[in-house]
Amino acid sequence: MSTLEERIATLEAIEAIKRMKAHYARCADAKYTQDHCRKPQEEIDRIAGDQASIFCEDAVWDNGLFGRFEGRTAIWEFLRATPWKFSVHMYMNPLVEVRGDTATGSWVIWEVATLEDSDQAVFLSATLDDEYVRQDGTWYTRQVEMTNRFMTPFEEPWTVRRNRPYTP
Repeated sequence: MSTLEERIATLEAIEAIKRMKAHYARCADAKYTQDHCRKPQEEIDRIAGDQASIFCEDAVWDNGLFGRFEGRTAIWEFLRATPWKFSVHMYMNPLVEVRGDTATGSWVIWEVATLEDSDQAVFLSATLDDEYVRQDGTWYTRQVEMTNRFMTPFEEPWTVRRNRPYTP
């Protein structure tokens, strides 16, 4: 049986990992303006740097549909040049297990986004299996294995619909 202190430490670690994932999502969506356009590249680079800061230096991110990236710098390069002009990331159903200074996490992502090149609105869903490591008291993502479930077009982009009243 764990002590109360051990149980509290585990809960604090789980919460720190959940907050890290939420920070990643917030950064992912901060690269776009309210009117669904990419922000200036200099600002995107800064945001992508903040987003990539959740990864340890030798992290591996296998992003399935979008490629495999090894190391924080390679991950940052992808994050600064993603194919989106708009996105909303929602990470759900977290299952986080902590074992000392390492942890694993399983997530479902639901994302709505607009592809920059085609202006095509899409729904995307995937599962993520993550590994985490605590270094100097801070949790980092060590590995992400993303399994894409689907990416499907949405008929009328929200960039058009968002300023019109809903009519069934």
